[in-house]
Amino acid sequence: MPRPAARLSPEAFHRARAYLLEQGRSLEAARFRHAFEEGDAADVLLALRAYRNPDGGFGQALEPDCRAPHSSVLATAQALRILHVLDVPAEDTLLTGAVTWLRAQLQLSDGETVWSFLPPEADAFPHAPWWNQTEEGELARTFGGFRVNPRAALVAWLWRWPQLLPEGQLALLTVETRDAVLEGLEPGDVNGHEAAAVFAQAAEVPALHRAPVLDYLDEVLPDRVAHTARALGEYGLNPLLCAPTPAAPLAPPLATPIAAALTHLLASQEEDGSWAPNWSWGTQFPDAWAQAEREWRSVRTLEALLTLRAWGRDVSVPPSA
Repeated sequence: MPRPAARLSPEAFHRARAYLLEQGRSLEAARFRHAFEEGDAADVLLALRAYRNPDGGFGQALEPDCRAPHSSVLATAQALRILHVLDVPAEDTLLTGAVTWLRAQLQLSDGETVWSFLPPEADAFPHAPWWNQTEEGELARTFGGFRVNPRAALVAWLWRWPQLLPEGQLALLTVETRDAVLEGLEPGDVNGHEAAAVFAQAAEVPALHRAPVLDYLDEVLPDRVAHTARALGEYGLNPLLCAPTPAAPLAPPLATPIAAALTHLLASQEEDGSWAPNWSWGTQFPDAWAQAEREWRSVRTLEALLTLRAWGRDVSVPPSA
């Protein structure tokens, strides 16, 4: 009889819960209560509203690696992801404001419509080195002209509410995104692969465009995701980013590295109950990084609990017979 897969212990779960509710951000605390304790989705929306700006976009360090208060595609994408998880109705004011703001941020680049992650003014505020904009075009060069990341994930989520965009706009963005992915992703492009995986596995995206991206990722991901404990402990392409649940179409080809990733996730919880980020800002803005690192612990701890539950590794799942 095979040994039952290791699971999060009740004690470890309660340490994580205490961390989120006592030291985490209000947003992750509300999301935890909604996901695990039948908390009200309205509380999540209330906490999310604190990061919304009057223009409808989101900022205010919702994504902790950029401390600028201004609305940004980076932060608004995080808000849209949460609204997608909550499956808010199309008339939700947080959603409609965010989509209207996102539509206004689309820009033409080399004949394609893309979103730049950050406004230029964000460079004046503390941020991670990869968000530097000291040279003209630096951010676009860092992120491949924004052709896959952030566009692929945004397009995928927006297909939940296609009526919020002008006729034909979402279809055009979808075709451009598909073609950009199929031109090939750099093996080390962690977030590009994750965004492409969101696009390929979103049921709302028309299968005509989703299927070839899924085929491409099915082929390249097994050799690109982290497999070993050492690699999983460093910043890199964690297979759980590409297949966050067993129902994900990319889960079967990644079965072996996913098993290793789940083992590593269970082992990497810290004594205070949190999961820490496996990256830093180096010597850039050290005081601001201390705050960002605390906020990332809040985000990462919630993500760890949600992932373990999705894969049947949390305390709510009975042991295998």
